[in-house]
Amino acid sequence: MPFEAYKIYEEYEPDKFKTTTQKKVEQALDTAKKEGLALETKEASVEFEEAREIFGPDFLGPESVGTTFGVEFSQEELNQIENIPFTREELEKAKELGMMLVLRVPRVGKDKAAKPLTIKQMQGVFKGEDKLGDPKKKKSQIFYDQDWYNKEEFATKDTPSLGWSLVTKKILEESRSKNWDQQQEVLKKWAEENDIDPAQIKRRTPVEIAYDTLLYYGTNKESLLENTWDWTGVQSSDGGFVGVGYFDSDGLYVDDDSRDDADSLLGVCPSR
Repeated sequence: MPFEAYKIYEEYEPDKFKTTTQKKVEQALDTAKKEGLALETKEASVEFEEAREIFGPDFLGPESVGTTFGVEFSQEELNQIENIPFTREELEKAKELGMMLVLRVPRVGKDKAAKPLTIKQMQGVFKGEDKLGDPKKKKSQIFYDQDWYNKEEFATKDTPSLGWSLVTKKILEESRSKNWDQQQEVLKKWAEENDIDPAQIKRRTPVEIAYDTLLYYGTNKESLLENTWDWTGVQSSDGGFVGVGYFDSDGLYVDDDSRDDADSLLGVCPSR
């Protein structure tokens, strides 16, 4: 039976701390297991409700994706996202480090109507007035008016991969005023200091930053990267490394900077 993302309800059941949408997700997963369409949960993985209890509003799962992007999940996708690939210990540590748990999807719509969820597609979905944020504190628009990247592959072809990711909500303070290579050393040191394999820590791509930022905004009505930039490892056609951020009242900006540039507002958000 196909799973549909339902509109999230504001209130929780006080005895179970579950949204109505979360109960729908769990029912769909149970049905998938009974029909042999979903794998049994691995011992090392964490289920939705347990992750939600750890992260609270920083848990951006299926209901957040459905509410923000209007995504409907197929049974095959439901099978793939059922197990959150982190242990409870890893998630609790991530929460302490100021990270959020994000479910990413590569498309909007379904079946023949499905379209790749690129930055360009997001611009189309959220064109016009701000319908994601708090009605009393609307931005003038979701994306700032820019055309320099309209034909760039990172904006027209790249999509998020289906799956779960942990990412800090803020740039690392120690990554400010550092050039790109110096920031790489900051990422490595941060991972080592927090007992994380540096090989597991990476920079987000431009589309991942846009996706995560809008997903958080749509879910919590709060802006991430409001006066900072997350610098990626993706290069534009002119060779600069793309940065996404400064999500202020004028919308989300996209820029690129030379490898040797260093700015106090330009940092990096560790992701795994």
